[in-house]
Amino acid sequence: MEEHDLMKHPPTVVPGEHVVNGRYIRPEPDRMAVLSATYGASIFFRRWAAWMIDFILIVFGYGGLVYFAAKKLAAAESPNIVMVVGIFLIGSFCYYLLLEGLTGYTLGKYLLRIQVVNGEGSSPGIVKSLIRTAIHLVDTNPLVFWGLPAGICVLATPKKQRLGDMAAGTYVVKVRDLRAVGRKKTGIFAGAIILMTIISAIFAVSLISSLITQVTKPDVFVSKDDQFEVTAPWSWSRDYTINEDADISIKNEFTERYLIVLSEPKSDFDSSMTLQEYKQIIQGHIESGLTTPESGKASNIVVNGYPAIEFTLKGEVEDTPVMYNVTTIETPSHYHQVLAWTYASRYGRSQQELRKIRNSFREVKH
Repeated sequence: MEEHDLMKHPPTVVPGEHVVNGRYIRPEPDRMAVLSATYGASIFFRRWAAWMIDFILIVFGYGGLVYFAAKKLAAAESPNIVMVVGIFLIGSFCYYLLLEGLTGYTLGKYLLRIQVVNGEGSSPGIVKSLIRTAIHLVDTNPLVFWGLPAGICVLATPKKQRLGDMAAGTYVVKVRDLRAVGRKKTGIFAGAIILMTIISAIFAVSLISSLITQVTKPDVFVSKDDQFEVTAPWSWSRDYTINEDADISIKNEFTERYLIVLSEPKSDFDSSMTLQEYKQIIQGHIESGLTTPESGKASNIVVNGYPAIEFTLKGEVEDTPVMYNVTTIETPSHYHQVLAWTYASRYGRSQQELRKIRNSFREVKH
């Protein structure tokens, strides 16, 4: 501390100074602020790379874990998206809050050898970390110009701080520039982070392997009476709220594609009923529920050895343009209608998947 004798200087105390035993003392400057001011653009690139590592870990590691755990718990139904998003956001918030508050590190920062510290070079603590993490939602949010506000602040401010740093009074410094004493205090936490990194890597490999298996292994959806089934990619799930009368009712909630199968025993119709007549009945029924329906050309096809007729229908449902791919199928004991649809604007890129699921329709062998 620099001391000044009051006898040699006016008794006026300037801002930031205080009197002790007849002498006024000027506090030492914020050591980490001085250190941060010496950094060039390299600290920005380290921070950006660390953020990318954390982003990938959180989104694809933790996010994937939350989703697949929720999907597993939801069994045949789709997981509650609001619940999944809520758990994901809370976990992501705690990741930064606890790790940076207690250690000054995240996995990304540890790998890039940078650390969040307070003005004295120690871990910032929970309160400062809470302020810093809360402002993450503004300046490093990937939905807000991909974190551009934080990057501009780090490059433009003298102490290389983003908004969260300025509000919390924290700095991001290179580990090599910290005193040895400061590094010892975080040694145990650094060890814990290394352990977490190893565990995360093992989990990531397991998760990726599971994802590949899920993607390559489609799901089989069996009708309520266990007589018929269709096969769809893993991203499809059962949902009878689409049509409670359907024997099979599935959807892809991400791409908003839907498919239902309704089966009717031949005994419910006159023995002279033909597949063409059944198709006309189904077409008329669907058209009655559409505004300005437009029917496409019908084609005779074969689905897993069963005679079938395929046609398309375009129209509006509650002012929303939709496109149906309709297939009527005749099996020895039943007539079936396979209705697949999506928004009219998306049908072009959806029809291949919808037809592939339709073509998987078959009787269940008991």
